[in-house]
Amino acid sequence: MPGRRSLDSERGDDAVLVVRRDLRRRPVRTVPWRRVLVGVVLAALLGGAAVATVGTLVSQRTAERFAVEDATDDTAAVARTVVEPALLDAVADRAASAADRRVAADRLDRAVQAVTAATGAVRVKLWAPDGTVLWSDEPRLVGQRFALSDDDLEALESDRSDAEVSDLTAPENRYERGRGPLLEAYQAVHVPSGDPLLLEVYYPYDAVLGSAASLRSAFATLAFGTVGVAIALLLPVVLWLLLRVRGGQRDRERLLVRALDAETAERRRLAADLHDGPVQDIAGLALGLGAAARSTTGPGARVLDESATTLRSAVSALRSSMSAIQPAAPDRDGLAAALDDATARGRAAGLVVRLDVPATVPAAPPALLAAVRFVREAVANTVRHARASAVRVTVDRRDDELVVRVSDDGVGFDAEAVLGSRRSGHLGTTLLRQIAEDAGGSLVLRTAPGTGTTWELAVPAESESAGVASGW
Repeated sequence: MPGRRSLDSERGDDAVLVVRRDLRRRPVRTVPWRRVLVGVVLAALLGGAAVATVGTLVSQRTAERFAVEDATDDTAAVARTVVEPALLDAVADRAASAADRRVAADRLDRAVQAVTAATGAVRVKLWAPDGTVLWSDEPRLVGQRFALSDDDLEALESDRSDAEVSDLTAPENRYERGRGPLLEAYQAVHVPSGDPLLLEVYYPYDAVLGSAASLRSAFATLAFGTVGVAIALLLPVVLWLLLRVRGGQRDRERLLVRALDAETAERRRLAADLHDGPVQDIAGLALGLGAAARSTTGPGARVLDESATTLRSAVSALRSSMSAIQPAAPDRDGLAAALDDATARGRAAGLVVRLDVPATVPAAPPALLAAVRFVREAVANTVRHARASAVRVTVDRRDDELVVRVSDDGVGFDAEAVLGSRRSGHLGTTLLRQIAEDAGGSLVLRTAPGTGTTWELAVPAESESAGVASGW
């Protein structure tokens, strides 16, 4: 016949990869409850750790702020109760005699010694509003002049206390270097005449960090302990809920199995009723009419023969319907029997169907079921579109894959045009794609106008791991 080709002829490298193998697409049949439980516990631990960590950081910032506030309050108290009562006008009066300034400095020395002994301060400075160091426990600073910061000037004007981390790179702080980070607190004080001066006291910042670490440690212990107790209390509840959900899923699965068993039994009963009743009656009637046609002459013989032919076609159609109602199961009846049922539509349509199926096919039930679905849909496409006279189905095992090939000698088609327009009505190719994707396999198409069509499905032959199958 023109345009036909041998089903055994080899193809060139004109294959089109329709679906690429990807095992991640293969659906998991059961819920991995052990993973769910571990995930819940890990999520609780991570969530609790995150809350505790954030709380710990907040507590550290809070502790540092409290420490700074304490240093500010201590400096204000020292300024009001110790330093300011010890101040004499001669400290800031440039016209005072050297003896008066010495007396004022000695009096301030004694007062500051008490301050440093009680508070652990490492440096004390007394500034004039113009930035001159009037007095310090570091004599080399006395008389030097530096620019006051905006915060210092604001403290002088507003008579307020404040504190900040000291900038040890500033020239006025060069004698404080090597002592680690320092916290400087400043407060306005007044000589007896009322003129304002600026008192600066430098504290070791390690004490601030130590206070923050102590509070942070206490909060972390409380936070992590609370999270641990909460997890210990919630874990049995979560485990109980998971077991209840798992039990519910098992109940649903049992109900589904029972429903499927009932449906299968009903299909088997209908198929048996058709086979033992109408099919046998019609087949017997067809045989009787055929015998009558052979023993009759004249116009009646032709009518009898045509009637017998019609009845035989009806019997073939009924048997195809019986195969659809109760198809052979590949894991129960064998793959060859299941594929024979799957190709019944092709034989009913007049196709010559050739099956090349091994007697034993080493593959898991999901792979066998995918093969049967694929062959049924591919043969249906051949009947609908190919205008073929023959179709061949071959099955073999290739490494870890089950390979199923359906070839026809039909008219073929433009693969690129049909695959590109699958959303516009080419349902058959879409169903073949879905079968390959559901099984996590690959789908290859070889065709061209006038050269027939070959569909090749390759699916993983082995089942999923026992751990996934069981859910634990």
